[in-house]
Amino acid sequence: MPDGLKNKTLHALFWSSFERIGQQGIQFIISIILARLLLPEQFGLIAMLTIFMAIAQSFINSGFGQALIQKQDVTHIDECSIFYFNIFVGFFAVGASNMRTVS
Repeated sequence: MPDGLKNKTLHALFWSSFERIGQQGIQFIISIILARLLLPEQFGLIAMLTIFMAIAQSFINSGFGQALIQKQDVTHIDECSIFYFNIFVGFFAVGASNMRTVS
């Protein structure tokens, strides 16, 4: 492996790990603050909503953006398809959550 590629890989791995650890740390601190401020019933509702949002976020990401980055010959149709698919899934997730809270 060339030295330039090895250094770039290690650099990207470091920043990706730093981002993930930072994100988890911030979420943990926010959870502690909310646990202190809210009643147990309210905090339980927030916890259920957080689980649903994590599932919805995994559907919204769905790997298409990463596939688009790795594709060699990207067309405008590819970009538009992924854009509108993500919008559709986002609206579907919002609609599903609203139906869940209404019933």
